Amino acid sequence: MKLKYGPYSPSRLDTARCPYSFFRQYVDPDRSKTHPESVPQARGSAVHEVFEQITNYHKAGQSKGINMDDIRTWTSKAIQRHPAAYEDTGAILEMARLYVERPPKVLTSDAEVELRMGVKMTDTGFEECSYDDPGAIARGRADIMMVSDDMTEALVYDHKTQPNIEDADTFQMSFYAWVISKTHPFLQKITTILHFARYGSYRSYEWTREDLAAVEGEILTKIQTIEGTESWTAIPHEKCLYCPFKTSCPTFAEIIKFDDNGKPSVARFMTLAEGGMPQAVKTAGFITLLEEALENLKKELKTYVSLTSPVAIPGRIYEFRAKEGIDWDKVNKKFRKQVYEVFDECGIDPKEYMGFSQTLSKEILQSENEKLCKKLGELLPRKTTTEFRGYKL
Repeated sequence: MKLKYGPYSPSRLDTARCPYSFFRQYVDPDRSKTHPESVPQARGSAVHEVFEQITNYHKAGQSKGINMDDIRTWTSKAIQRHPAAYEDTGAILEMARLYVERPPKVLTSDAEVELRMGVKMTDTGFEECSYDDPGAIARGRADIMMVSDDMTEALVYDHKTQPNIEDADTFQMSFYAWVISKTHPFLQKITTILHFARYGSYRSYEWTREDLAAVEGEILTKIQTIEGTESWTAIPHEKCLYCPFKTSCPTFAEIIKFDDNGKPSVARFMTLAEGGMPQAVKTAGFITLLEEALENLKKELKTYVSLTSPVAIPGRIYEFRAKEGIDWDKVNKKFRKQVYEVFDECGIDPKEYMGFSQTLSKEILQSENEKLCKKLGELLPRKTTTEFRGYKL
């Protein structure tokens, strides 16, 4: 199969949700050959480089030998290669520290790290190929991959650096699982594990051959749709703010305008001076409707966050925070001994929870271990009041 716009990856298929953005990145003959990394892209690349070093130590059973000087050196070199990550230096250091303390629960000495995989289609079916093969139909990377001794099961880890915690059965992971099933056709089951690096949290999902047959149909249909696309009209969606072409997008411009510095504002209405009282009444109506819509959106977002996890967008995170803050350093010192005694009583390794914060304590209290939840709930302090709003990252 000869492709016009391949090889395809999860990010390329996701970009195709907006044909205009896909055209600008992969089709436009005048497109730039290189795009400067955004902060999230650079942060992810830097973290993966640092994690690769840490993973190799974990594999060798030498993670206790990692100190903060090592982490700082690895982080500094990674940021030099991905300069946009500079403003996230603190977050990268903290994620690295947490990864040292909370490694994957299963990690063999022969685990493959940063494995690149490719699949191409021939007359006889799918075949494995190199990641850079121009004839590849699909390709992906596995941050960590292990295959069982009997060659029937595979375990795949993927590091995530964003503040949002998402479901484990994302399309990206189903895509990776499908590629692996084609490069390793003898596998009976593939387990993908999302590692949310900011929280040291791992979420897994198992893919059977029946699951991956449905995934294959979705992937091939999307590829066929993109290959046959003739109209590159913009289709706005929830990820428009991440798009590198939003300032030139013709559809987005109907809603939002940008000044010379890229600062967004509502697209221009007729001024009051031009429209007089009729325009003033119309503007007041717009404001009333927008305020009502905004209030409803805030309520929906607040409910979602209360039931799941904080929600982040570039530069801002929506979450609940205590109005009267708790000094968690003091909490650590005051309660550490008692908390460790509770862990020991419940048969849990306390090293999994080395520090306590609002996020970590909430995670602990959501544990399926009822005895642990009860005892820690009685021991740890509770905040009297909280406030939900968007906070700057």
